[in-house]
Amino acid sequence: MTGTTASSSRLPANERRQQLLCVALQVFARLGYHETSMNALASEAGITKPVLYQHFASKHDLFKEVLAQTGDRLLMAISEQTSGNGTHQHDLKTRFLAYYRFFDQSPDAYAVLYGASLGNDPEFRHDRKRVQDAFAEWLARQIKADDHGDALAIAAGVIGIAEGMSRHWMEEGRCRSVDEMATLTAEFAWSGLDRSSGDGSRRDVNRGVG
Repeated sequence: MTGTTASSSRLPANERRQQLLCVALQVFARLGYHETSMNALASEAGITKPVLYQHFASKHDLFKEVLAQTGDRLLMAISEQTSGNGTHQHDLKTRFLAYYRFFDQSPDAYAVLYGASLGNDPEFRHDRKRVQDAFAEWLARQIKADDHGDALAIAAGVIGIAEGMSRHWMEEGRCRSVDEMATLTAEFAWSGLDRSSGDGSRRDVNRGVG
């Protein structure tokens, strides 16, 4: 028995389950869902496959829980951030700061949440949509406060823009800083909102955000 296996065997059930979720995030991010096997996951975690099956009935169930947990962590990171200066534009900038910082610190989370592994599986896609919808609902409340119509549709469009920009950022090796990306995304989003409301002025999302 290896030291890793011996250590793992002494973990309480809830700690072992969390360990397996952390390992699974790394393996799924590296190999993708379809190329990952329960054997590979068990080996990476330093346990036997029967022990893995004690916690997760199937690879599908394990990946679904990894997705759900990753989405929860992202939403928590975003929801904890506020600008503190009372303006919706600056609040949006701080939320995007949290969004980009989360993926900068955990590229594996991005690979799992937005990677090709989700495919056409309705349960996997539902977990990602849950994150998108929660972020869009928050943004829609800010848009409504600025007297925009069709707030949820506009918010969904902004989230789509953020996902596209973050995908390009990740694929290009995160060459721009987190702050640069958050500023760029927020300015792009609010300039579009200005046009939709008939106000052509460019809002400064940098002022008062640190």
